[in-house]
Amino acid sequence: MTKPHPKKHHIKHAGTTNGNADSLVKVVVTNDKGEWIRPGAGDKFYIDESAAFPEITFEIKTNSPPPYDWEWKIEWNAHVSGLVERVRSGRKLKTFAEIGKFSSDTKLWQADLNRKVVGGKLTVSVKAGDDDFKRTVIILGKNPSNEEVTEFLNTLHNVTGMDKLIEQESKFKNFINADEEPIVAGDSGYGMTQLTTPAPSFTQIWSWKENVRGAAHLFQQKQAAAKTYLGQSGRHYTDEQLAMETISRWNGGGYHTWNGQAWERNPTMLCDSKTGNMGWDTSIAANQGKSEDELHARDKEQYSQMKPGQNAEHPWKYSGVCYADHVASH
Repeated sequence: MTKPHPKKHHIKHAGTTNGNADSLVKVVVTNDKGEWIRPGAGDKFYIDESAAFPEITFEIKTNSPPPYDWEWKIEWNAHVSGLVERVRSGRKLKTFAEIGKFSSDTKLWQADLNRKVVGGKLTVSVKAGDDDFKRTVIILGKNPSNEEVTEFLNTLHNVTGMDKLIEQESKFKNFINADEEPIVAGDSGYGMTQLTTPAPSFTQIWSWKENVRGAAHLFQQKQAAAKTYLGQSGRHYTDEQLAMETISRWNGGGYHTWNGQAWERNPTMLCDSKTGNMGWDTSIAANQGKSEDELHARDKEQYSQMKPGQNAEHPWKYSGVCYADHVASH
């Protein structure tokens, strides 16, 4: 199948300010130097739906003889977005960057960022004799279809149930459509599968395929641990129990306890059905004798504070049990 030509368009007056506080258009201050044949200042290029890096050719116009000394840097500030399609106004968690330099005898360079699929603000500088050149472009991302993600999952081993996790974590999106940058959660979860621990690489954040591969490796580890746990002392378990134990461990902690005769869901965990993975350990005195509605009313204002919102007066918790229940019911 013929690969579609990478999409791009120009940002006019990239060095001016944008006075609309609700606008999704970012102001790009390029500080360009020298005469360039291509690309245009502030051009946008896209990592496509197949997670392929765009074709970008940088070409300078100069009468200076070679060699030409090239340097490049791509930088992206990871601001919290959540899944809501709106202006990204969350705090910055981290800055990701890649750099490179080389010398060549040609006046053009087909951008190859150490063969990595990454996005953000790409700035290329060239030294040609006494002439200095600089050009800045923006690299963003396009989401795949649900079917493309499912087809990719089918090429991996021991990932049964991961499609449900991806649906829960991101609705099969790696990028927020509003600004075409990766999803960033407040707990440092990134991309389609919300990779958190171990912290994902720059490429695992921008390439949805590498994001899924990283999650698959983690999922396989969780599944192996679940099999060891459920199969201890020769105990039997069902495929459904294995799935629930694996999904629970994906979000933190086991799902089942042994009641002396069979595996059962942890009976002390009461879940807040209005959330995806929050609940209460009813073995704690402060949570005993209260209904879900009562506990929700007590603690709901603390949820937005995340872990700092958990204390002796508000002993709610993130729970793998509740996460697995939520995934299974959707």
